[in-house]
Amino acid sequence: MSGAEYALLGNILLGTVVAFFGIALPGYWLIRKWWPESGWNLGGSVSTSPIRALDLVVVGAFMVMYVSAWRGMLQTQVEVTTARLVAGALGMLLMGGLVPLLIFWRASVVEFLGLRWERWRQVFVIAPVFVLSIFAVMVLVYVTGWQGWVNERFGGGSQALVKALETTKDWKFMGAALFVAVVVAPVVEEVIFRGYIYPVVKRFSEKWFAALFSGVLFGVIHFNLASFPVLAVMGILLVVLYERTGSIWPPIACHALFNGTQMAIMLIAKGAGAS
Repeated sequence: MSGAEYALLGNILLGTVVAFFGIALPGYWLIRKWWPESGWNLGGSVSTSPIRALDLVVVGAFMVMYVSAWRGMLQTQVEVTTARLVAGALGMLLMGGLVPLLIFWRASVVEFLGLRWERWRQVFVIAPVFVLSIFAVMVLVYVTGWQGWVNERFGGGSQALVKALETTKDWKFMGAALFVAVVVAPVVEEVIFRGYIYPVVKRFSEKWFAALFSGVLFGVIHFNLASFPVLAVMGILLVVLYERTGSIWPPIACHALFNGTQMAIMLIAKGAGAS
């Protein structure tokens, strides 16, 4: 990936952070202070009642971490190995485990994340429909010429993990990558982005801005310009799903099925190419 592509992704990341902390946070505070009856909507199934000002500091720390990750990727390209995948998975699990620790002393984590979802059988319909919808978005983005523009302007290129999977013959590596993509990433990313960052931003702005913010942030932190629009839309739709169901389980299931489908297609294509 070219330095110009990383620079553009960094600008999007920094712009997203500034949009909340520099514009929306003080802007919505002034609106509520001067026009308390303005009717800005905090409603929906996702509760913000346990959220406190301290959570802004934590979200700010997440932003610093993502910016640091971007700067690190800009300065050096690290080879993806099984050991690094395992280490990355452990790091993700530690990050995801931070959310329950932050919440449990002020609210029930089970209630906050909607873990008692009585309509769980609906996920067997919701998840496939969601995945088909995201693939439709991928087709639309492709038709607009986005992929061609990225390839022409920046040289394109896949994520490092995808490139490694396309060339490796190590089944341990492929198994670790599959586990991370289908189990670890969906659980951790949904808990962090939909389960924590979204309600914090929602609490200090409103749900429509929070959905857009968390979606764009989710798209850009994967650090691949070609897939950015699709992942941003996916992040927004996962927020909508979270609000509609009031449970983190449907977003996790949809995220896992989407990642699993992509991995299956990639591995099938790899096997067909090798035969």
